[in-house]
Amino acid sequence: MIAMKVSKNELTASLRKAFESLGFQPGDYYDAADMVVWLGTHGFDGFDRLLSVLNYLNTTSPSHADLIEEKEGNFVLDGNETSILLCGSEAVDLARSYAIQGSSARVEVINCYNRTFILQRLIKAAQRDLAFLAYWRQQDYCIKVTVSPRAKLPVYQTFMLNEQFDPQMLRIFSGTNVAQLEAEYAEHLQMGAMIDDYPMEMMKACYIDSLDQGIEIDVTLWNTLDDLVSRVLVQSTEESRAGAGD
Repeated sequence: MIAMKVSKNELTASLRKAFESLGFQPGDYYDAADMVVWLGTHGFDGFDRLLSVLNYLNTTSPSHADLIEEKEGNFVLDGNETSILLCGSEAVDLARSYAIQGSSARVEVINCYNRTFILQRLIKAAQRDLAFLAYWRQQDYCIKVTVSPRAKLPVYQTFMLNEQFDPQMLRIFSGTNVAQLEAEYAEHLQMGAMIDDYPMEMMKACYIDSLDQGIEIDVTLWNTLDDLVSRVLVQSTEESRAGAGD
């Protein structure tokens, strides 16, 4: 891999334009860019994950999740085979809206991909003094994420699978504190033995290094982003010319 380094602001701006060229709406491409940058600057291989999904996003029209079930604080969203980059904000906003009222909620997203990108949305929502738990299956193990109210970083752990559930499903639980969520949704949080965890100290170190030394990104990915950005620039130029002739 040939790598280069860019600033956080430069990368964020490029990603926003790239997602815009892929058909993301204004709010969506801002959120998607933030999700990618957060993972990439905290040691979660955000850019490798993005590179793996860009071809799919480049050949399909953006789609959001559909609410297919709702009952007393329990919701099921159908992700329609799309990426969390598109439906993650929708899922977290739904969970957050219930928690803000002092209630707890369970949001299950089926048929979705790239679920690790959800971390940034959970961290941002937790700044409203809310707590979140989330978990999903990753290959043959389970990932559990815990975000305490106002926390800047998540507790990120991997566990053995204790139940067989859809490999393309994400579950999010929201409330006012972590202990309450652990107790209320205990039956949904029965996991096997813990395999590993990713220390917050390492997340912090990655972030500080990214700010001080620049964010390292694969040249191939950067060139792909440049190509996508050029689409938006060309379209804007053509629209300006057309408007000038009116």
